[in-house]
Amino acid sequence: MNTNWHKIPVNMNPVRFTIIVLLFCCVQATQGQQAKKKIERSDQLPVHSYSISGKPSSLFTNDAALATLAASLEKDLESDLRDFDIQDKATLRGYYASLQDTAFFAGRYDDALSYLRKKNALQDKPVAKAMAGLFEQPVIDARKAGTAQANHVFEAEFAERLKILPFELVQDELKSAKGSWERMSTNLLTGFVEDHYDTLAEKTRSLPKDAATDILGIRLMIRDYLPYKDIIVSQLQALLDAHKLVKKDIWGERAITLSDKDDLKPVVIAIWDSGVDPSVFPGKMWVNKSQISGNGKDNDGNGYVDGAYGIAWDWYGKKSVGPLRALDVTQAQLDTYKHYASGSDDMQANLDTPASAEFKKKLSTLQKDDFKPFFEGLMLYGKYSHGTHVAGIALAGNPAGRVMVIRMEFPVLTIPPPPNQEWADGWVAMFRDSVRYLRDHGARTVNMSWDISAQEIEGDMQASGSGGTVEERHATAGRFFKMLKDSLVQSIQSAPDVLFIAAAGNDNNDARFSQDIPSAIDLPNTMTVGAVDKAGDETSFTSYGKVGVYANGSEVDSVVPGGDHQSRSGTSMAAPQVTGLAAKLFAKYPQLTALQVKKLILDGADEKEITGRKIRLLNPKRSFELAGQIASMK
Repeated sequence: MNTNWHKIPVNMNPVRFTIIVLLFCCVQATQGQQAKKKIERSDQLPVHSYSISGKPSSLFTNDAALATLAASLEKDLESDLRDFDIQDKATLRGYYASLQDTAFFAGRYDDALSYLRKKNALQDKPVAKAMAGLFEQPVIDARKAGTAQANHVFEAEFAERLKILPFELVQDELKSAKGSWERMSTNLLTGFVEDHYDTLAEKTRSLPKDAATDILGIRLMIRDYLPYKDIIVSQLQALLDAHKLVKKDIWGERAITLSDKDDLKPVVIAIWDSGVDPSVFPGKMWVNKSQISGNGKDNDGNGYVDGAYGIAWDWYGKKSVGPLRALDVTQAQLDTYKHYASGSDDMQANLDTPASAEFKKKLSTLQKDDFKPFFEGLMLYGKYSHGTHVAGIALAGNPAGRVMVIRMEFPVLTIPPPPNQEWADGWVAMFRDSVRYLRDHGARTVNMSWDISAQEIEGDMQASGSGGTVEERHATAGRFFKMLKDSLVQSIQSAPDVLFIAAAGNDNNDARFSQDIPSAIDLPNTMTVGAVDKAGDETSFTSYGKVGVYANGSEVDSVVPGGDHQSRSGTSMAAPQVTGLAAKLFAKYPQLTALQVKKLILDGADEKEITGRKIRLLNPKRSFELAGQIASMK
């Protein structure tokens, strides 16, 4: 379950995200043929698995065994493309990326380049188009040139490709790529495989398709890409140093900041997330006056203990206590995780800070056995602080905002407890009871910077080897997901006067195809928010599809537990800017309905054309102008 740190993120494991970024950055039937079956949702894709006798990590030293796995994988990928009409470009890009890897591993370099071109042709975003093939093409060409010429070919071609990049457009992506390469090491990659897939294979003696593609891609990363790491980082740094352009920030001139002089009515903003630290928002918390905070009792008899600021749930959907999760680590340990998390953010933004230097040093010395505890510490801090960071964004510039906490407790383990029937039943109840609570206690708008999909449920089951065969696990995950989706949709429908705002996700995919919730839910009182950068350019990571409006999701500053500030990126940071605008409109014009506020946000947004499609950029100032015009006519 992602929270877009994510993709926390509560929106991917930060390690998996880095690896996948590098692995993947880095027709009608003719007459007489059987018509292809149309695939319109991810759960319609065929399921594949592969027998394996040893540990997947052992494949890194056994190319013969890996070649057998790669050949089986390639056969299934080609079969799927032949037999199915897949209606999703992101999925097709994934297929061609995997086929590129199988061809490259087999030494069929021209085939690999052909698949690379097919993958690149499916890119829609301007940034992705510009960056397409930046790393992969020089590596493939270097392999073709032979060992003696490989370094020279790679270095020269990579330098030429960097020269022709539209720097102003791609500078943020280059900073992020440099940070990802600096993170990467053989120990990190092998530690990831050992942690995620060795246990699975030991229990099931098989690997699902996504695990097989990960392992092959990681093997190629270690063998063929990491040898050029120093060249890549050096050339990226030189390019960034030579330009140092600063994009125009379009958001300041659009912002609306309210004051106590604006005749405002308090508005309740529900932050449905991983928890909020009330101490950093004095006077800004919604308070259940029937409940006494911190006394360990259910004073108002509603079933929630210590529910002064809202309610809380554990991983299994059972009622928990407090607006912020209880920690089983010392303050010193938490401070260490916080420091490294800050360093990771700084490094990703290409900031030369003491924290980023220490994070780089830590990664350079990280041993395989340290993988799990180190990254679980980063996950802990990310999830612990995520909701507070989101709340700070939603409250900005609104003295009338009052935060209600709906806290979900996510595991902080690289392999979480596997979802089961108890878990699914608990989440169904959590969705139902949470919406009922926020509705009955006057919330006007809700921020949901998290997502969940059938694939993620299946992945969490898969990581621990639970759920039976690959086919059985797939079916069970689909059944669990339908239970959750039906519960959330019905719950949102039961609160038509509340505006629910969801983050689109950070997977660069169409949420409608993957059926993520809440981002793919399309109801009159829901909105999904994508991410652009400070200049209004679509980010490479933002998911798309059912996105109503885009807001800044690049290096957004906000508060974290304890009162310090951090800048973070993701659709998790874009969504609360829309939530914040909705709350300001409700505060200034409390007579407005959820549907009217949604319309004001959409009508006030500026249309921007991107490669043949249009997106809407949030414009708080214009939305307020429209609201004022409506109010003046009454």
